[in-house]
Amino acid sequence: FACPNRRGRKVLSQHTPALNDAPTQKPSNYKIKNTQTAYRELIKTVHQFVLHYDVCYTSSHCHQLMLASPFKGSHFYLDLDGTLFQTCDLYWKTNTAPADDKKGNERSVHVEIANLSWEALAKQAEYFPSKKDKYKKIGKGWKLNLPDEYKVMNNSFRAMPSRAYGERGYFSKKINGKMVRMWDFTEEQYETLIKLSFGLNQLLPSIKLKVPLDKETGQHPLDRLKNFSRFAGILGHSHVQNGSTGLECKYDPGSAFNWARLHKAFKKVKP
Repeated sequence: FACPNRRGRKVLSQHTPALNDAPTQKPSNYKIKNTQTAYRELIKTVHQFVLHYDVCYTSSHCHQLMLASPFKGSHFYLDLDGTLFQTCDLYWKTNTAPADDKKGNERSVHVEIANLSWEALAKQAEYFPSKKDKYKKIGKGWKLNLPDEYKVMNNSFRAMPSRAYGERGYFSKKINGKMVRMWDFTEEQYETLIKLSFGLNQLLPSIKLKVPLDKETGQHPLDRLKNFSRFAGILGHSHVQNGSTGLECKYDPGSAFNWARLHKAFKKVKP
């Protein structure tokens, strides 16, 4: 899965400036002049790891949509079974979350996590209409009905949410003014995401091992943050973009995402 639409970060110097926000060029044009200098510059530039749901069945499905776009891309895809795909060098920018200040992609790296979001609900599905919800209750859990054309690396894998909400299964919370209903991500996705977060923190230390947290309430906010551009750590697309400057309002990684789990995992690490 090679990123189909890389771009140059404007503040970095180890590439041809013509690659900044230009129409996608042939892969051979994306050359990094001096990798050591590039890395030093990247460390000073990137301080956010932005999480997204891809509104797709699987990462291969997500990549198909990226290929069809003239500008979309993501550094990482995280599949249902926990398989992680890196699509390009982190030196490059991907147009995944411009943020309300329209500078978000310059300071960030991104991961698209396989999850249908509200498309899994028959009554809300727009892109993938269905007569029934795409998750089915089996015993004490829920299972995603995965079409044959969408596969994961592990052929025997059963996509089941890490958690379920009551009898209905899906979570429902308001984010940036919209009620978002969705099933949770898989256990395997959380395990890989936490490992990826630790890895990125080691590689790019300005990405702190922290998530948005209201210290007064102890809750993890879901709406856009007040000082979203300065936050250094792991956050969601919804935390940086509510559409107030003319861009599309965003809600990912959504109402089911377990921010408390990441917070707990990061707190175990001694400073």
